[in-house]
Amino acid sequence: MDAFLCTKTTIGEGMGMGSYSPCHVLWLAAGALYIVIVSRLYARGGAESRCTIRILVALLVLADEALKYLVTIPTGQWEWSFLPLHLCSISVFVIALHAFHPDERVAEYLYAVSLPTALMALVFPNWMMLPCWNWESIHSFTIHILIVSYPVMLLCGGFRPCFRRLVYSFPFLAVAVVVAVVANRFLDTNFLFLNSGDEGNPLSFLEKLVGGWYVLAFPLIAALVWSIMYLVPRRLKWS
Repeated sequence: MDAFLCTKTTIGEGMGMGSYSPCHVLWLAAGALYIVIVSRLYARGGAESRCTIRILVALLVLADEALKYLVTIPTGQWEWSFLPLHLCSISVFVIALHAFHPDERVAEYLYAVSLPTALMALVFPNWMMLPCWNWESIHSFTIHILIVSYPVMLLCGGFRPCFRRLVYSFPFLAVAVVVAVVANRFLDTNFLFLNSGDEGNPLSFLEKLVGGWYVLAFPLIAALVWSIMYLVPRRLKWS
C-alpha cells in the first residue's frame, strides 16, 4: 500500500520522521503560528464574529476526525482503536458542543483537560513511525493543533479559568474512564493509555520503571498540571 495511505499499524519499518525531526519542529512552528493568528482574530472580533470563528474551528475539528473513517474504512484499515474514546478524540465533540452552545463549565473542561492533553500529544507524539507526508501524520498534527487552539482563543477572548468549575468535569471524566476500561477489556485497545504507556509517550518511561502501576500516577500528574494551570492565572489575577 502507498505509504501515504498507511496507518501506524500498517506502515513499514524505517519510514518514520522521528521525534523532533525538522518535520516535527516545522509542524509545531506552523501550529503555533496558526494558534496566534486565530486567537488574535477571536480576541479582536465582536460577538457575531467570535461565534462564527468558534463554529468554523469546531467544523474543522469534526471534519478532521471524520477523515479517519473516510480513509481507513475504504482501505480496510479501520480498527477499534480509531473509536473516539481517547481524551483528545472526546474533545472533538466537546468543542462542537461549546461552539453551538457556549457554557463556562464546558469551556472549563476544554481548558483543564483538552488543552494539556492535546499539547502533550504534540510535544510527545506517538505517530513518529509515520512519514511526514502520511495522511495519519497530517491528521494527527492538525487535529491536535485545532484542539489546542480552541481553549487558547477562548482565553484570549476573555474566558478566565476557575478552579471551582473544574468539579463539573469530574463526573464526565469518571464515565470516560469506565467506558475506556470496558472497551479495552473487550476490544483489546488502549484507550486513555490505561493498558500501556504507548511508545513516544512519557508514560512509557514510568511503565518501564514500575510496570502497570504507572496508572496510579495519573491523579498525581493531573494534580500537578492543574496546580500550574490554576495557580499561575491566579497570580496573574485572571481568576
